[in-house]
Amino acid sequence: MTSITPENPPMPEVAGGVDTHQDTHTAAMIDSVGRVLGTEQF
Repeated sequence: MTSITPENPPMPEVAGGVDTHQDTHTAAMIDSVGRVLGTEQF
């Protein structure tokens, strides 16, 4: 059986941001409905 796959499957929409401070920075990524995909503080 042959399946049909789109040439360019849709890419998930994500947004990222960085909150900068003198001593720490925090980066975060969210998806198109606002779910947190990940955060990192450095």
